[in-house]
Amino acid sequence: MNRLLCALVLICFSAEVAAEWTMIQSNDESNIYIDFDSMKKSGDLRHVSSLNDYYLAHPKQGLSSHWQELVDCKNKKFKALSIHHYAENMGKGDILASAYFNEADTLWTEPVRYSIGELKINIICSQ
Repeated sequence: MNRLLCALVLICFSAEVAAEWTMIQSNDESNIYIDFDSMKKSGDLRHVSSLNDYYLAHPKQGLSSHWQELVDCKNKKFKALSIHHYAENMGKGDILASAYFNEADTLWTEPVRYSIGELKINIICSQ
């Protein structure tokens, strides 16, 4: 069982390294990217990978964070499915922390108006 888990983790990390990140926003703190090539569509839902690449390291969160998110394009809501924080930029280096969320138990979140969350939903749903 442990070998299977290790193999799955390695496959996931290999996919992250091969991601084709498209920058959607840049601000004073970070650049925000989406991997449109790996986006999966199912009706109004989108499974998508995003990456926050920080200019300065955040305590316990490092220089980048990779998110797996589910976006509801009909209702303009989203939920995080997993988050990995990396020591280096662009999802590289040691993983400093990870969190996984059960899709069925995670509540939908409405983005704050004019926020990066709203921008991400609009861009993702326009694809």
